[in-house]
Amino acid sequence: MKTSAKIGGVVAAVMLAVSGAAFAADAVNPYVQANGTTLKSGYGLCWRTGFWTPALAEAMGRDGAGCACDADILDAAACKAPEEPAAPKAAEKVTFSADMLFDYNRSTLKPEGQAVLDDLVSRIAGVDLEVVLSTGYADRIGSDKFNEKLSAQRAESVKAYLVSKGVDASLIQTEGKGEQDPVVNCPNPSRNGQIKNFKQLVQCLAPNRRAVVEVIGSRPAE
Repeated sequence: MKTSAKIGGVVAAVMLAVSGAAFAADAVNPYVQANGTTLKSGYGLCWRTGFWTPALAEAMGRDGAGCACDADILDAAACKAPEEPAAPKAAEKVTFSADMLFDYNRSTLKPEGQAVLDDLVSRIAGVDLEVVLSTGYADRIGSDKFNEKLSAQRAESVKAYLVSKGVDASLIQTEGKGEQDPVVNCPNPSRNGQIKNFKQLVQCLAPNRRAVVEVIGSRPAE
């Protein structure tokens, strides 16, 4: 362990004379100074005054002579630079989506659709919700007016189910888009075509009879 040089008696008097007014102006400095510089022995050890104590050395602060000369014997906390506080983590932006199908000409959620929404509700647990978008769609069978109404009803069915599971109704926006954005395009029935009758057409267009839910929110930083 390193030990700083210590002086006393006549040697101290000589060193104090050298340090002059600089030392007198800072009587609590436990190291001998000359022209503002801590004096050192030929072995590179700082000269201590006769009243040197660890407490006085520590009191000079982590940028003072105490830590420069005797850090190895002082309290480690006295010479350790303070840790910068960790920057707070930003909330994580998250989005979830789910889609479900409906029976032909119906807006009632099927058990499969309820299961999809149950899974969605479990995934958004703990998320600070910003908005939930429920968008309903219809196939092309029927008039535009009818399909717009049916698609809106499907979107509302999804909203009602989410609300029943505890989702804030004020955060849920619904929209019916009729037969827009079809997932599949199926030809009209024909004797020699792939679709031969109305029943097959209804089956082919099933992916278009759907509702899509998009959840936007943020997960608090851990």
